[in-house]
Amino acid sequence: MKQLITIFCITFFCACTSIDERPSIPDTVLSQEKMAEVMVDVHLLEATLSVNAYSKDQIVTNPIMPNSDVLKKNNVTKKHYEESFGFYCQNPILLTEVYQLVLNNLSKMQAEVMNKK
Repeated sequence: MKQLITIFCITFFCACTSIDERPSIPDTVLSQEKMAEVMVDVHLLEATLSVNAYSKDQIVTNPIMPNSDVLKKNNVTKKHYEESFGFYCQNPILLTEVYQLVLNNLSKMQAEVMNKK
C-alpha cells in the first residue's frame, strides 16, 4: 500500500510539472536569432546545390564548403555551430522556435524576390 501511495505521488507531481517548460539557452550556445541566420544560409546553399545552379566546372575550380563558407560568413566556428545545433536538437521546443525564425526569414526573402519581379 505504501508503494502504491508513493507511485501515485510521483505520478501526480510529474503530471503537474510542465513538459513544455522552455529551457534557458546557455551563454555558450548561439542565440536563436543567430542560429536561424546560419541555418537560413545553410538551407539556401543546400537548395542551390540541389537544383544544380553551379556547373561541375565551377564546383571543381571553386569548391563550396558549407561547413566553412557559411560559418565564416556568419562569424561562427564549426565547433560553436555543432555544439549549438546539438543543444537545440536536445531541446525540441527551442528548435521549433529556431525553425520558425528560419521560415520567417525565408518567407521575407521570397517576398522581396517576388516584389522585384
